[in-house]
Amino acid sequence: MDALVSFVRARIDERWRAALDAGASTADRRWSAGEDRVDTAAGDRVARTEGGAAESDRARSAHIAGHDPDRVLEALECERRLLERYELLSAGLVRSPDEEALLAEYRDLVLPLLALPFADHPDHRREWLPR
Repeated sequence: MDALVSFVRARIDERWRAALDAGASTADRRWSAGEDRVDTAAGDRVARTEGGAAESDRARSAHIAGHDPDRVLEALECERRLLERYELLSAGLVRSPDEEALLAEYRDLVLPLLALPFADHPDHRREWLPR
């Protein structure tokens, strides 16, 4: 499990750095969708989405804005907390009446699911796929 936890933590760290690099300030990390573009809260252009039908342009803009760096950082914080909870449980630093069942759930489902989006990563191992 240590290798799987390390793998997931490394992917979280990579995405965390990328999200911070995408916006130096809070205003740069909050994006909004326009008709054919995505802008930061500070008013800077992030992306143009023109080139197709107006409906497609709006959908692309909404999709990109829906994955702005602030939202990514929030999601990554949730993933970090899941990892931390597992580590505390497995180290015996947190007690739960269902401790063994919780640890099994983490090993068999939660950790493999956190790693699943990176199944194509060269360091991902086949045995980490969810059961």
